[in-house]
Amino acid sequence: MRKLGFIVAVLQLLINFTTGFAASQKGQDELFQGRISALKTGIDINYHPTAKVYIEEYLANPDQIRTLVSRSKYYFPILEKSLKQKGLPVDLKYVAAASSMLDPLFVNPSGASGIWTMSYQVSKMYKLKVNTFVDERRDPIRSSQIAAQHFKDLFSIYKSWSLAIAAYGCSPVQLNKAIHAAGNSLYYWDIYKVMPSNCRDLYSRVIATVYILNYYKEHGIKQADPLVFPVCDTVRVNKWLSFSQIAGTMDVDTVLLRNLNPVFRKDIVPFSAQGYALRVPAEKSGRFAMLKDSFYRPSANLDIQPVAIEQSSEPVTQNKGEQRVRKKRVFYTVKRGDNLGDIADWFDVDVSELKSWNKIRGNKLTAGKRLSVFVPATKSGYYNRINRMSASQKKNLKRKD
Repeated sequence: MRKLGFIVAVLQLLINFTTGFAASQKGQDELFQGRISALKTGIDINYHPTAKVYIEEYLANPDQIRTLVSRSKYYFPILEKSLKQKGLPVDLKYVAAASSMLDPLFVNPSGASGIWTMSYQVSKMYKLKVNTFVDERRDPIRSSQIAAQHFKDLFSIYKSWSLAIAAYGCSPVQLNKAIHAAGNSLYYWDIYKVMPSNCRDLYSRVIATVYILNYYKEHGIKQADPLVFPVCDTVRVNKWLSFSQIAGTMDVDTVLLRNLNPVFRKDIVPFSAQGYALRVPAEKSGRFAMLKDSFYRPSANLDIQPVAIEQSSEPVTQNKGEQRVRKKRVFYTVKRGDNLGDIADWFDVDVSELKSWNKIRGNKLTAGKRLSVFVPATKSGYYNRINRMSASQKKNLKRKD
């Protein structure tokens, strides 16, 4: 009898615990739902239990929340301006916050980049410049203009912000397949289960981000100071120029230059006949103009030459308004563990060019295969050395994305 009584007592404790836990979870859901319902958003944000995991993920990392809040105070006005110009709800800014943590240098595993985590396909559609040295997806102002236009186009198709956000996360093609699989329903939560993960996860994460950025104080997260950059001037640069040259001559931190100019992928301003806008601290801009000739002297370490950056599958290119680039073929023997992406990165070319020059189909490489690579003739000596480099030396060549 005593044993039976003990078992009954244990079962009762388990029942009480389970009931209490369920009540706690239900109460938490009701809390989140009530708070989000009190917000007035222009993008149909309603609480759904799928957002809870992302809310809890935020709450488990207060420093992450403070970083996001700090960045939001600086970047949200920039994003809002572009959205207003297109007549869109400014709350679409939460899509950028959810996908990239408002980091202009962010790159996801699929290669989508910038503060809006914009895919290459979208950047190509709207004619953003993306190449070895420049990625306009990382420019908060320019990318916000394109993101706003893209969202306007997506909403004109789906007439629903939840579906427009889902289509932004993957693509209209993938979302349309999911809609078809869900019996052509246009209700988001009907389609949710058959969506690709990069579609469905984004909207739930947006819900969580809306909640966190509006209610972080209620969870005991301290107020975060806004992200601050120095007052800047813009200078025009139309020759090759490395950040290290600027930093060394102007006594400016390289990290600051990178944060002020995230569009430049390799800490180098490349040649352009039209020139590129470079942001520098205002207090240094006068000195920049006075000493610019010293900046433009090529660095021996980087072997920088004033040549055009646009490349093609031809060994010699000629672009209107740019200098002629003479190309020379060098060779690289594939080593075990090499892949096309890394090799293209080492030689500052595109994967598509490597595949075209060597008639490669697919993405697989065989160790020992000899690849032809066309590089600027003035830098062929540098690129020839890559074939003899060790794995660790080649690792140091990887671009700073």
